[in-house]
Amino acid sequence: MEVASIVAFFAAMSVLGERIVAGAEDGLDWLGIGVSVLGGYLAADFISGFAHWAGDTVCDETTPFLGPNFVKPFRQHHLDPKDITRHDFVETNGNSCVVAVPVLCLLLLFMPRTPGSGFYAGTVLASAALFVFCTNQFHKWAHADWRPLPVRWLQRAGLILSPQHHQIHHGAPHDKYYCITVGWMNPLLTRLRFFRACEWVMARVRPDLLHLGDRRP
Repeated sequence: MEVASIVAFFAAMSVLGERIVAGAEDGLDWLGIGVSVLGGYLAADFISGFAHWAGDTVCDETTPFLGPNFVKPFRQHHLDPKDITRHDFVETNGNSCVVAVPVLCLLLLFMPRTPGSGFYAGTVLASAALFVFCTNQFHKWAHADWRPLPVRWLQRAGLILSPQHHQIHHGAPHDKYYCITVGWMNPLLTRLRFFRACEWVMARVRPDLLHLGDRRP
């Protein structure tokens, strides 16, 4: 399933990328596309943070389906942060493609071909799906002892997740800086106490699903 999803992901992204480029007729359209791609990058960063927070704090490893497939990898990562660096390409990126492909299929069916609100909204979703796909690879590089020179340059420039930024999350009790695409959303969400608010809501709606260790919402 993961291999098939990766193939489908790249096929769909190729078609959507061609559609987006073909739809631009002037500089204003390209500006709109650029803003939409940036919006997609920020959306992917937020999505990565919310998924990471959920994996760290909601349910446990014994929860049916979610436990072994979602919760366990997140919590084992705190015990062995280098484990992700031993994953191959399919293991690193396959799950992201499984999630992204349905979104891309809907975009192929419904995204307009000419600039307008629907076109730019579709561009945001397509770029968010692309960067969600990139997230695990960026995360893996943030833990790797060796990284290609272009990757190190992007990390130093703050354009993808850097080891220094991500290390803040890995400091006990692992309760902040969950976003792992680039991390731009982390300071804002921390200042807003967004994830503490999510925990407060969970504690009142489904306290049986919340696992905070020694922390309290």
